Amino acid sequence: MLDNITSSSFLTTDQYAEDQIAALSGEDELGRDAFLTLLTTQLTNQNPLDPMDNEAFVAQLAQFSSVEGIKGMQASLETMVGGMREEQMLTGASLVGKKVAVEGGFFDGGNGAMSQGSIDLPNGAESVILSVYDPASGNLIFRETQGGQMPGRHELNWNGRNREGELAPSGSYVMNASIVRNGKLEAAPVTTMAEVKSVSWDPETQELSLEVGDGDFVTLAAVERIGL
Repeated sequence: MLDNITSSSFLTTDQYAEDQIAALSGEDELGRDAFLTLLTTQLTNQNPLDPMDNEAFVAQLAQFSSVEGIKGMQASLETMVGGMREEQMLTGASLVGKKVAVEGGFFDGGNGAMSQGSIDLPNGAESVILSVYDPASGNLIFRETQGGQMPGRHELNWNGRNREGELAPSGSYVMNASIVRNGKLEAAPVTTMAEVKSVSWDPETQELSLEVGDGDFVTLAAVERIGL
């Protein structure tokens, strides 16, 4: 008789847990209140001949506490990241219209205006070749070969004219430099003062990008110095 009553009136702890989980499977998440209700009901309806042992009870509570802690930490991190993004956007917005020193050689010039760039020569160079290109067409606008240079930072200057000595139209340009060292031609990254035209947030890298040319972007971390 006892066996019949047990089998018809009580469920084992595992069976009842499975039934409750199945009943709640339509919900997206098991919240704190739902978990406590499930746990209390499970304890109330457990089989007295097969009660939940202390270890299982403590394990369930510990698991729930861990999940709650992780969710709280995630929410805090999301809030912190959101605040950092807002701060960087405000910083970037204040740079629009200003000039920043970045590698890549982007700058606005032409029409006889003097444009400057620089390259680092830690070992000096036998000669330096300065080239200016139109980034839209890729056409070479100006080229000049300079003599040997000592180690250190070397300044590059373009007078805003093309190879024929005529005024180049005002616009966006790219300054490129190559050096000859030990008889070999090497590329030398050019740093220029480029005007910031816009800022945008890159969700993939979680970084702020500055537009310094026609569709050319650099990260805020790449900015070496800021001018007026």
